[in-house]
Amino acid sequence: MTSQKVKLKNTVTDPDGDQVNLTFEVWTADAAGNPKTKVMLNDSQYGVIVSSYVASGSTATVEVPAGKLSLNQNYVFHTNAYDGSLYETVWSPWAKFRVELPVDLTLPTPDYTAPDPSSLNTPPDRRQTRPLGSSGSLAAQRAQGGEQCSEKDADGRQVCFGKQLSKDEAPKNVARSMARAEGTAGVEWCHTDFPDILATRFTECDVRSVPVIIRTDGVPDAIAYFMFLRMIQLDGQNSFTEHLTIEPAQQIPTDFAEIDLAINEHLCQGSCKPIEPDDGAWTDKTWWTPGDMHSTSVTTPYTWDASTAGQQYLFKPDIKIDASILPSDGKIRPFMTGYQWSLDYSGGVEDMDKIRCDTTDAGPGTGCVFVNHAPTYSFNAKAFPQAAAHAWLIQKSTPKHPGSMQDQKPLYYMGDSAQNSRSRNRICPTGWAKENGDASALVDAADELNCDEFAFASTYNSGGMSSPEGGLNPALLPGGTTPTGAACIGTYAKKQGSAVHLFSLNGTDPTFTEVCGRSAISGMHNQESMGNHFATFMRDNRIMDKDPYWLDTRMDDGGTCTYGTGGGQPVICKLTAQ
Repeated sequence: MTSQKVKLKNTVTDPDGDQVNLTFEVWTADAAGNPKTKVMLNDSQYGVIVSSYVASGSTATVEVPAGKLSLNQNYVFHTNAYDGSLYETVWSPWAKFRVELPVDLTLPTPDYTAPDPSSLNTPPDRRQTRPLGSSGSLAAQRAQGGEQCSEKDADGRQVCFGKQLSKDEAPKNVARSMARAEGTAGVEWCHTDFPDILATRFTECDVRSVPVIIRTDGVPDAIAYFMFLRMIQLDGQNSFTEHLTIEPAQQIPTDFAEIDLAINEHLCQGSCKPIEPDDGAWTDKTWWTPGDMHSTSVTTPYTWDASTAGQQYLFKPDIKIDASILPSDGKIRPFMTGYQWSLDYSGGVEDMDKIRCDTTDAGPGTGCVFVNHAPTYSFNAKAFPQAAAHAWLIQKSTPKHPGSMQDQKPLYYMGDSAQNSRSRNRICPTGWAKENGDASALVDAADELNCDEFAFASTYNSGGMSSPEGGLNPALLPGGTTPTGAACIGTYAKKQGSAVHLFSLNGTDPTFTEVCGRSAISGMHNQESMGNHFATFMRDNRIMDKDPYWLDTRMDDGGTCTYGTGGGQPVICKLTAQ
């Protein structure tokens, strides 16, 4: 039985065709199914349950009251019939059964000395995750273009910067540059080894493999391949820095006499101003001849006006590169063309370089973030496994997967304190944890039971936030219009043997189609899993209303669990903390 609503049943036939009831008696059993100790199913002298009368040949059924049967225990039951005047002279044969709860997570032993994970530990990735409701557009942003070409001459010749190549299409970069060997400006993962785009909350690295093509009437005559690297670091209170590296991906073919590249200009919006470097700022020459493989880099600072308090600004830096390309076939006049960064984004990452700068109290002082990169909040699962296990359960086993990077279901921060209270009170009304929790889960005498809700009340994902209020996943009972915790998966923490378990709530069977969870757990685990650790994460990453973030529960099941997938399947496993 993977349910706390245990029903026992047996078919009964009366020789005279009379209506009959059944008396049900339950005993604990050994591994072979032999009865050991009688279970008192109620407070009566005999501790048995009697069914209602049923027609002869029908099935009689009883429900065992919650709490009478133990988890992971073998049982047997048998029945005795009564037709209103006569009892059976013998009991029926024994039937074996075992009770396992729909949710039984065995938790690791807490290590209260374990340090909190860093609030700035999000590794770089290429996911573009916009704030909730963000349009992603800027007034000065230009539309994505195709190839960037010169005009054709009288012979039908022209030169083009082709669209950047994918990692599979790009030629292997055989350049040996200092930038690649050591990373760019100390950022080890930003180099010209391969074309890709990666970002954290404060660093964005866009590496492109870009062909330079000479064509006649649309047919390529010669192609040279370059690696363009642009890394932006948000490293100041009212400034940030761009690092640009250019190098050939392969030796310049002999079809080219020379390729000469130079910055035309940098672009930004509003008070955002680039400080243009002069030609002498490059680390090496900016022209290449056949066989040449050198790399060159230049740094460009940007500033923005941070003098007005309480403001937010969106910036999208851009750069134009000029090219003079001289073929080696006797044509003396070089072809002139240009390459603009914003006209050559690959699909789905066109706003990874969008910067939000603010002079609010979102973080320490003033500062900037890459607003379309979602940082990751990590639980200290080693120290507070009760809270981490509850979030793990809801994230893994419900269809909304709140906060799961794997399922691309970010949490969206909700900064309205009044709405936070409304959402929390709907999911966790006063007294719920005390009524449904177990004191064995508490850490010490000063600890108290708390109701832990997930997704958090401070998110638009909260089950307690209605759709008219902007909620994404309101927890509604059939026919209901007001969110309620009764529509969430209910669990509680309880010590059994030497380990604390997270069990499904007495008398409830989750369907695993719920959109939220509430759990009666240790108040210390609930509060310390967030508290100052989450406040630090918020400030370090300058999180604002509707900003997305991921949740890493730092729990692992080792591949041993049976997951709920909407069919009422149980979730029973032993968790370990990372």
